[in-house]
Amino acid sequence: MIGKDAMRTRPMIREIVVAAGGARPVRADLRTAAPGVSRPLVVVCHGFLGYKGWGFFPYLSDRLAAAGFHVLTMSFSHCGVDEATGRIADPEAFARNRVSLEIEDLRRVARFVRGGGLGPGAADGGVWGVVGHSRGGAVALLALPGLPEARSLVTWSAPSRLDRYTARRKAAWRREGALVFADPRSEAPLRLDYAYFEEIDRRRAELDLLAAAARLGAAHLMVHGERDGAVTLAEARELAAVPRAAPARLETLRGAGHTMNVRHPMERPSPSLERAVALTESWLRMTLAGERTDAR
Repeated sequence: MIGKDAMRTRPMIREIVVAAGGARPVRADLRTAAPGVSRPLVVVCHGFLGYKGWGFFPYLSDRLAAAGFHVLTMSFSHCGVDEATGRIADPEAFARNRVSLEIEDLRRVARFVRGGGLGPGAADGGVWGVVGHSRGGAVALLALPGLPEARSLVTWSAPSRLDRYTARRKAAWRREGALVFADPRSEAPLRLDYAYFEEIDRRRAELDLLAAAARLGAAHLMVHGERDGAVTLAEARELAAVPRAAPARLETLRGAGHTMNVRHPMERPSPSLERAVALTESWLRMTLAGERTDAR
């Protein structure tokens, strides 16, 4: 059982590098308030333009670790971010990213954990949870069939479909070979190669998020801001309406946007973020540690 004493303990943080052959490494931060003690593991996945140090991720991860979970917060291999500065310093890696690469990154981290890479006690005999924001939530939903240890999933601002582009934009994307846009964390314009969409188009059945939700064997909490302009609340309701065998719940945050009203770097947690964190912690306690909770 996860006790109150754990919540008073500041978690330790250790960086993990997961490498495999010639593949780009996955970097992650392991947070724990009880090294070597057997407790559930929670893996946290960022979304598009994110990384493990973006905005609310350190705060969320600290809170979950202080609540008694071992927390592994990932940076996907092709996020292109310089971890020391938070800037997108490798635009070529960013351009080559694919949904399948991020799915494989998550499964690679799972293999690393199964192999004892985190040390004793860090996986609690195979009881895991996964938390994903935006595209990270979609990746987690698609990857979970390869993670039999995962009993619980929490998605924030997750989409119900990966093809989110107008016919006009897709035509221009195909013609020009890349989707080009600016971001304040990059000195030069960023691009996303057309191969990103080609994969989504070619593998529609395999990357169907609604079908993945229907097959999901883990309990699933969906947290979504009512004012999310990037992924509308209608998509969250579509995901929540999918019939499934495992428990599922949608929590709507009044007045919240796509990133819970937080920007990078985060100066202070917003009320929407605090609510999302409380809901997430409560759900993970209930589904991984078997505790009764009343955070709704």
